[in-house]
Amino acid sequence: MEKIKNGSISKLFFGYLIPSVTGTLSIGILIFIDTVFIGRGIGSLGLVALNTVIPAYTLYSSTGMLLGIGGATAASVDAGRGDYEGRNRIFTHAVTLALALGCIYIIWQTMFLHEISYFLGARGDALPLTKDYLGILSKFTLFYLVPHCLNAFIRNDGNPKVSMMGMVLCGIVNIILDYIFIFELNWGMKGAALATGIAQMSYTAVLLTHFWSKKNSLELQSPKLEIQVIQRIAKVGLPSFINEMSFGAVVFAFNYIFLRIGGETAVAAYSIILNINILLYLIFLGISQASQPIFSVNYGGGLHSRVWDTLKLSTIVSGLLGALTILITFVYKDEIVGIFIRDNDELMKITGDGMPLFFSASVFMGLNIMMSTFYQSIESSGVSSFITTMRSCVLMVVGLVFLPGMAGINGVWMTPLFAEGIAFFMSLFFLKNYFDKNRTSFEKPVSVMPVYNK
Repeated sequence: MEKIKNGSISKLFFGYLIPSVTGTLSIGILIFIDTVFIGRGIGSLGLVALNTVIPAYTLYSSTGMLLGIGGATAASVDAGRGDYEGRNRIFTHAVTLALALGCIYIIWQTMFLHEISYFLGARGDALPLTKDYLGILSKFTLFYLVPHCLNAFIRNDGNPKVSMMGMVLCGIVNIILDYIFIFELNWGMKGAALATGIAQMSYTAVLLTHFWSKKNSLELQSPKLEIQVIQRIAKVGLPSFINEMSFGAVVFAFNYIFLRIGGETAVAAYSIILNINILLYLIFLGISQASQPIFSVNYGGGLHSRVWDTLKLSTIVSGLLGALTILITFVYKDEIVGIFIRDNDELMKITGDGMPLFFSASVFMGLNIMMSTFYQSIESSGVSSFITTMRSCVLMVVGLVFLPGMAGINGVWMTPLFAEGIAFFMSLFFLKNYFDKNRTSFEKPVSVMPVYNK
């Protein structure tokens, strides 16, 4: 913790950056790989089924991030204050809840597989494929939820590289098993889901090695749950939970609109673009999470200028990545689409036309995610939750209601730009207001950092 309080901000940030980004990609890379193999091995109907199941992924990740980001942030603030007993108590609560909720999810999905698949929008020929995929995927719920929880604690415990190693193994296992199960054994959607689940198990196993390493300072205590600790974890983790769950709800809404305007081909095109966007979102999330321990520990220690310097550096990195994404998806859209599709000219055209419009929101998305994480990291969950809710849900729904009527399918593709752009200007307002109210705290040390709209 002393290194985070005293070390170079840039060295700390970039030291966390690559391991953090690879850690957050654990879910996204699996979906991406499945998308490539399903698109080439099963076809457009398989892509529709995969896109239908994505909200289930968000249930796992949102719960894991609620406990992981919420718990790790609160634990880092306690550690910054020197309260290591409090940090371990929070860690124990987060892990216990992750295991319990994971088991509940498995039972629920097994009992109501058909009803859940139908609710998610699976119809006609896509329904059995959706049930095949979700039926297998649901059995591995613990290996999605628990790593999302553990990853944040392990990163803040000074071992971010373990996530990177786990991610590399996870990707290799998934690629190999996808090829074997889909192309060699012809197991279809069940094979794709099984490959993904086994790969996620390998990632979980690598994360667990941290607790036998010399870097580990986390300790599980007797699991006596305290309502105040649970409330604190939930309060701090709420923005991450809202963001992930809103994503699932928005995917559901996009699927409905695309199906109504362009049919299953448009839904398949959205599946391709969405899965690329998931990777981009997770990279932005990794950038913000690389800043989170620096924010939280220095905030807890009253080192306010270091918090501000970290925010400036992380927003620059996020903005540059967003601009690069816009350039790449505009210049190389045909090459990117060709990774997923072959011998389907209509699908290639719809996807290629929509990609530049959809990713025009990239700069705003990265900056909004960073601002939300900033407020979350200093336990100012009110502002963080507001920004997250507006950008990932409310404004998206508003855009989907009005833009398709004005510009047809192009209006649907441009909805993220509408939502992220407005949310960004809201973020600027809150940032200016926050800085004005706390200007003096950045100019001279104080013992406790004042929190705006906590």
